[in-house]
Amino acid sequence: MKAATRLLALGAVLLAALAHAKTPAPAELAALYARMETVDAVAEGPASAADRKSRTLYVFFDANCWYCHLTWKALQHYERAGLQVRWIPVAYQKDSSFGRAAAIMNAADRAAAMRENETGYRAASYDGAIAPAAVSKDLKAQLVTNTMLMQQMGAPGTPLLVWKDAQGAVRTKVGMPRLSQLPAITGLPRQRIDDPELADFR
Repeated sequence: MKAATRLLALGAVLLAALAHAKTPAPAELAALYARMETVDAVAEGPASAADRKSRTLYVFFDANCWYCHLTWKALQHYERAGLQVRWIPVAYQKDSSFGRAAAIMNAADRAAAMRENETGYRAASYDGAIAPAAVSKDLKAQLVTNTMLMQQMGAPGTPLLVWKDAQGAVRTKVGMPRLSQLPAITGLPRQRIDDPELADFR
């Protein structure tokens, strides 16, 4: 119980910090991007550079986040077309966000654990599907660091999408993007998405 109370308190602190997120200047954003590239993440999409048809997209996500779930669903179509997505976990929405992040990051197959969390997502309660796991001290510290990095990149919450455009400039998008924005974000032709859960984002 004491550990759960500490995690709840930590979540409240992170939420307060995220409320003050500011968009960084381009030079600062480029430095933050370099830091972000070194962060441990869940890789989905083609593993081989030869199989990738576009840029790499980074997404900060909370395992309980409804809009992260919708973003995940939309990007599956682009992953099949050659996009690699690196999902960077944060934990601030619920106490169980830490445990679900741990279950995903400690899994032998992180992509499969991510898929389990998202395919069984419970929209009625805004809960990911994977069972929470024990959170090590090191992982807890990393999740806090990830959350603060997300804040420094100008995001007040998840999801945060980060990529480099054709000119090499760092771009960000806070929140679930419109489906019509995904070609510009991914660098791929528009993919057909008929999922009724995503209809409001056309």
